[in-house]
Amino acid sequence: MADLSVEFSGIRLKNPLMVGAGPNTMNFQTSLDCMKAGFGAIVIRSLHTTHLDDHKESSRGFWRIYSANKNYKKSLYSFQSTGAPAQRVHKNVPPGFGGAAVMPTLEEYTEEVYKITRAAKDYDCRVIASTGWCGARLSDEEVWAAEAKAMTEAGVDAIELHTGPSPATEPGRFITVDPHKYLEMPIKVSKQASNLPIFPKIPADCCDTIGMSAFAQKAGADGVVPVTRWISIPVDIENEKEPVWRGPGIGGPWSAPIMTGFVFRMRHADQPINYVGGGPVGGFPDSPPVTVPIIASGGVRSGADVIGYIMAGADAAQTCVQVILEGVGAGGRILKEMSDWMDRKGYQRVSDFQGTLKLVGNKDVLSIPQWQPVIDDSLCNGCNICVKSCYNHAMSLVDNKARVDDSYCEGCRTCYYVCPTNAISLKG
Repeated sequence: MADLSVEFSGIRLKNPLMVGAGPNTMNFQTSLDCMKAGFGAIVIRSLHTTHLDDHKESSRGFWRIYSANKNYKKSLYSFQSTGAPAQRVHKNVPPGFGGAAVMPTLEEYTEEVYKITRAAKDYDCRVIASTGWCGARLSDEEVWAAEAKAMTEAGVDAIELHTGPSPATEPGRFITVDPHKYLEMPIKVSKQASNLPIFPKIPADCCDTIGMSAFAQKAGADGVVPVTRWISIPVDIENEKEPVWRGPGIGGPWSAPIMTGFVFRMRHADQPINYVGGGPVGGFPDSPPVTVPIIASGGVRSGADVIGYIMAGADAAQTCVQVILEGVGAGGRILKEMSDWMDRKGYQRVSDFQGTLKLVGNKDVLSIPQWQPVIDDSLCNGCNICVKSCYNHAMSLVDNKARVDDSYCEGCRTCYYVCPTNAISLKG
């Protein structure tokens, strides 16, 4: 049986799958549901406070799924989350951190988190608090210090700094302009107020995610949480209405390979990813690799996504959207997929495959198969799609059947992907 446990920054997790801050962890009951589902850790939703004396009004979140057929299980989708002032505030439910319940004060928030940390012990689940706010709504030093102190007293295992990714405040641009104020300050103030591991979020939007992760490391962060979320403005061209845009942006499974690239480049930050056919290139000046733990957040829908992040060098991964869409049972499914894969591959521990990802080097380019399309005449209906898509003019129709001219074909496989009847297979 595969051992999924991981350890980093002095914290042991029974598995590397975490629930990211959001509706899934907005109060005691939702957090308890996630603990019972077997997640290794949960991140409690933020208060999103700029000043200690703020009175934040309740808001409601609403979500849009963009895909070809609206079936997120069968096709890639983008997940747009937005928010608006709550018209109906639910006063008979536990305090909601950002939901349409009565917004708690820091004292009420601390009491709720204390209940969560006590319950977490029964499920061997680690609890991480999310503190502060970012960008144009950057929290005062007093907020970072007060929330870090309160969460430490509430018994959390670590603190995640909300230095990103909420694009409603464009934190990436602010961090790029002044990383000392928008990234270093929250790290240092929080570390002064708490002895717990401090993990700042690193936005992907408008930010040198690789360089800012190294900057956070130098500033004293015990780990970093890069988050794939982008500002987006969907436009209704038929009604021509003002777009609804209140953040915090767009994400989805399509972002998993992007996050994998971020993680890999963080671990190899001193060397650029070289084009496979190019010659030697110089490294990035003054850009040390990120050696602190990396918790990848965004795009996780399957065990393969988490495995890919870990192979690229991550220590753990957060999922949020998939739990919203599928329910907390997503956790068990993802963990089983990971465990089955490890058993099939012969890996006993997560550390056995962590950081093992390597890119094809220049010397190995010739080992990439030169694929040759093979046509099944019984399936080909002469639709001509492969002919139109072949930029090498290797495809043609003969007697209403597709034919390949090997003297022109370079093995790009485009015809294979566009064929609507699966009449084209590939021979290596």
